[in-house]
Amino acid sequence: MSWCPARIRAVLACCAVALGCGRGASPSATLSQSSVGADGGAESLVPLPMDARERAQWAAAADGDPEELMRLTNLVGCEALRERAFADASLRRVALRAEAYCPDLSELPWLAEVAGGPDDADARAALESIGDLAAAPRRATDPEDATELREGCTALLALSRAVERPRERRVLAIRALRMLADRGCVKRADIPGELDAR
Repeated sequence: MSWCPARIRAVLACCAVALGCGRGASPSATLSQSSVGADGGAESLVPLPMDARERAQWAAAADGDPEELMRLTNLVGCEALRERAFADASLRRVALRAEAYCPDLSELPWLAEVAGGPDDADARAALESIGDLAAAPRRATDPEDATELREGCTALLALSRAVERPRERRVLAIRALRMLADRGCVKRADIPGELDAR
């Protein structure tokens, strides 16, 4: 995956403000507590209405500009990106792209789920974000993120082995797994080698 100057600047800027990103969210993206379902699933969560600032940032990021996507991630937080995507399908693709600028891998399970889903464009956006996250400098893994990392890698491994899936998806999954292997979530020997994913 090529790294254009704008993407590099956005990643550097995201690293500089990583402490403000994470699982937090802006007040406008905070969930309505009464909307949480019994299973606590994201599909049951309904974000509060957007304020003007957040609405404007979603619009600015809609064209996929790396710096605008990074600003969106910093504004609403990584978890809120997923919640907005569930609440409004029109925001889904933007949210998937913006996840590339998260400071951790806490949203890897969702991205991996989308990567194995029916929509090719969404799957590619998710896999590209996974690749960017996997390529980022390794940080100490928050114990709370260990489960998400393992779940995400398990889903990616299943996708990489699914011969009925499009070859491009499998190749992108394998590339990400090779970068994630040193984090202990998958054994290199378990990653399929029959595809040229280099």
